[in-house]
Amino acid sequence: MFQIYNWRENIFGGDSTLASYEGTKARKAFGQLQASVSDCRSFSGVSVAGKYKARITMDKGPDVGDEALSFHVVIPLPDGEGVRDEHHVFVRTDNVTASFTDTNVGRPARFPLGLVNKQVERLNSARRS
Repeated sequence: MFQIYNWRENIFGGDSTLASYEGTKARKAFGQLQASVSDCRSFSGVSVAGKYKARITMDKGPDVGDEALSFHVVIPLPDGEGVRDEHHVFVRTDNVTASFTDTNVGRPARFPLGLVNKQVERLNSARRS
């Protein structure tokens, strides 16, 4: 499931994705992501704005679900006037993963923890039903 969030003061908005896995595959997928972002501190690519080099900075993951992680992907703007900041939160609850992303330009991005908590609470409630 994919959901888009429109923020009142941010034209980029945010999004969340839920994914369900068989058996222990969610735990394995989460572990692979955690290892990847722990090992990778920067990457480069090409976008419609041209070449870029991004850096990854880790945050403390929220205390939700069975495990969670949080990080930022920061990309300098081509004109040198600031950065694009993407805040990513990933949570695993049993065999479901939830990803949350917020993007901002010129100021830090932060996906609202209240929405993360609410979604994880719903996942936990559905699991008990």
